[in-house]
Amino acid sequence: MKQMGSRAKWMMGSLAALSLLAAQGVDAAEEGLRAAAVKYGIWSGGQQVSLEKDPVVIDGSTYVPLRSLGEALGKQVEWDEWNGAIRLKDRPEIAAVHTWKTPGTLTGDLKEGGFSGLLHLPGDPEDTFYTLADRGPNGEFGKDKLRTFPDAGYVPRIYKIKAAGGGIQVLETIKLHLPAGRSDKVTGSPGISGLPNVDGPDEVPYDASGTQQLAYDPDGLDLEGIAYSPSDDTFWLADEYRPSLVQVKRDGTILGRYVPQGMKELLEKAGAQTELYDVLPGVYAKRISNRGFEGVSISPDGRYLFASIQSPMAVPDKKTGEASRALRILKLELASKKVVGEYLYVAENAELFEGVKQKDIVISDLSALSEGVLLVDERDKNAGAEAQIKRIYRADFSQATNLLGTEHSEKLEAMSIAEIREKGIVPAAKELIADVAQLGYPYEKLEGLAVVDKQTLVIVNDNDFGVDGYDAQGKLQVKELPTELYLIRLKEELR
Repeated sequence: MKQMGSRAKWMMGSLAALSLLAAQGVDAAEEGLRAAAVKYGIWSGGQQVSLEKDPVVIDGSTYVPLRSLGEALGKQVEWDEWNGAIRLKDRPEIAAVHTWKTPGTLTGDLKEGGFSGLLHLPGDPEDTFYTLADRGPNGEFGKDKLRTFPDAGYVPRIYKIKAAGGGIQVLETIKLHLPAGRSDKVTGSPGISGLPNVDGPDEVPYDASGTQQLAYDPDGLDLEGIAYSPSDDTFWLADEYRPSLVQVKRDGTILGRYVPQGMKELLEKAGAQTELYDVLPGVYAKRISNRGFEGVSISPDGRYLFASIQSPMAVPDKKTGEASRALRILKLELASKKVVGEYLYVAENAELFEGVKQKDIVISDLSALSEGVLLVDERDKNAGAEAQIKRIYRADFSQATNLLGTEHSEKLEAMSIAEIREKGIVPAAKELIADVAQLGYPYEKLEGLAVVDKQTLVIVNDNDFGVDGYDAQGKLQVKELPTELYLIRLKEELR
């Protein structure tokens, strides 16, 4: 962590008493008392603890970095910025890792990939899940970073998988398609594509060579999250493009697409064949490109659907959104298909970490524990040893301010954290459940999250189909990056 100046930063990243509370030391630091570094060794369980900073002596008392000491004792250390508190909790453990060893072939060197969301249905075996891939293989070509689709015929799909014995087996592949009698504008068949929808709001699609522009598909989807509605036995999917929420049957038939107000007319004019419902707040059309809906989940009682925007939106512009920490989560009543809530989730502060930009701290998935409590997958863009934020938080919205229809909703990203406090806006209360980076998780894109039971979480990564850009000769590069499912055991039960 970086050196911190404020009282909160100083407490978390610099010093804490051996008793794990440094109120006296903090006061001393604020009063300008001299802190003398010392070379004391700290031992735990017969082994010396590696400290991020040397211990110091202030006014006769010795202080050590809380994070190092807590982790040496097998604890997760969490700084609760909003409430000014530090929490220590028993560290969870990785119980199993399962790898997709034999993905199917798409085209050329490209293999099937994923996964961008994860779902475990009550009643299914503990090793069985539903997941999905996004819009298919895509890359960025040349200095202009043209968006290429090396497999333009790719059909977005849902997978039913079994994770056991160290491997992932695909039990069923469900490709999305329009209802009988309708044909996609691009594919000429009921099957849809993963191509962008319309010129202007979306990226321009190109072929693998980056030289031939492809057609837009008003029914195309970039799928990122999956949930299940027990009342009518349907899946609900999160789409990044518009952004939208998509309801589909178990066989992949698209029943409807729920879009921001003002988007229905635009898509219909472009030739969309999907049933469209413009019931989402119009401000969601201001999502930053490739940063639409990422997570979706339905409460266990089946009454409410929650959808998370991946990162702050361009409100009023992209620059403001990329600097913001304000992430939005919508709440939709499934019986009426009406949005009934919009809440603030505050992302971690990039200033407290090395090599992390605020715009790269995002939400990747949700899993509802109740109608007011969600698990939230929050991550940065780093991988391996450089990864710092790969975290599962418990987010409690029971006391959070409902921003739906308020003036604050129209300018949320432009408000600082101090302004949010001044306005009396209460965000979701966050509690760290699993710091996955501290467990050695190697991947950038921790994108799928599911709950098996009160002490078992499952996560998966999106390997981007192995696409790794283009070389100097303009050839698409494909690397061997596996798709893996991790089983995490918690020491404390979810509540």
